Amino acid sequence: MTFDADDLTHCDSLSGATIGTPALSVPPSLRPARRRSQSRWALFAAGVAAVLAGALGAYAHYLSPDALVPEALHVEGRTVSYTAGFAARAGIRTLEIREAAFAPVISVTGKTSFDSEHVAFVGASTLGTVRRVAKYEGDAVKRGEVLAEIGSPLQARMDAAASLRAREMPRGELGVSQLRSPLDGTVVERRIVTGQSVRGERVAFVVADLDRLSVDLAVEEARARTLRVGDRVELLRNDAAGPAVTASANGRVFQVLASGAAGPRALVRVAVDNRGRTLRSGQAVTARIFAGMAPAIVIPNRALAWIAGRPSVFVENGHNSASASAVTLGECDGEQTEVRLGLASGQRIVSDGVTNLKEASFL
Repeated sequence: MTFDADDLTHCDSLSGATIGTPALSVPPSLRPARRRSQSRWALFAAGVAAVLAGALGAYAHYLSPDALVPEALHVEGRTVSYTAGFAARAGIRTLEIREAAFAPVISVTGKTSFDSEHVAFVGASTLGTVRRVAKYEGDAVKRGEVLAEIGSPLQARMDAAASLRAREMPRGELGVSQLRSPLDGTVVERRIVTGQSVRGERVAFVVADLDRLSVDLAVEEARARTLRVGDRVELLRNDAAGPAVTASANGRVFQVLASGAAGPRALVRVAVDNRGRTLRSGQAVTARIFAGMAPAIVIPNRALAWIAGRPSVFVENGHNSASASAVTLGECDGEQTEVRLGLASGQRIVSDGVTNLKEASFL
């Protein structure tokens, strides 16, 4: 068999020189990719995959064990069923509702004032001139102590005539009248000065017992019905710098008046023990009234959830199943809240883990 040299091209194994017909030249852009480049891309892809796998593994490793698993819940309307594992992770606990003695705390704002039974307005009924002022603002006074003296020529003539008729020597200086304090207290206001002419001023001094103040509070009539004379009141001074309050004084309810034409509110008057001088008249305060003990359905505040804008609780209706139920709330004592409608004694509710249950169920 014979081969034509034009039909075959081969390479000399010794010299590498081409023998026969010259080979065709192929442009570099059309040449196949080198095996070395393919190997690099494969290594890069493998590296990226390894990094992603490591990141996912780290995320799974550091994920909180308390994370809620949506697949562990079944929601039908307002009823939520959950697994035991979900309950453990979410910290869900239940308790049985019972009627118990409850002392609600009613918080209202008001202003302090002088106790009407321990404040006096001293007038100057004489026509004359102030000869001497004996007491000034802030001075402590005893009952019967002189506050000021007023001289009156007209009064002097009247005193002299009275002495002649009685054929007695006049007592003291003629025409001088003295303004005296009618009670033990402090001068809180003075409206006359030495040398001033007076023409029967109705108020020359205001004397008050600063140990006793009063606060009038407007309380909703329904809430006021739970109050009794003698109920304890804690007064908190409203700081001008912000909403924070500072404990100041204690008091007692001494009068509860029915609502009038102003609206469905009752007037609750509080007597304040201010011997510590922590309050002053005219000061804004927040009063926390501790109403008397009464039986009521109460739940811990942590059991409450707001669903669709209404206060609600999760009522147990089977093993690992609860239904969201709207309730009507009453008063609160800071830790517990009264439930007036929506719950009955003997029912069980979710008391702990309520936030986790609500958020996981998207209610």
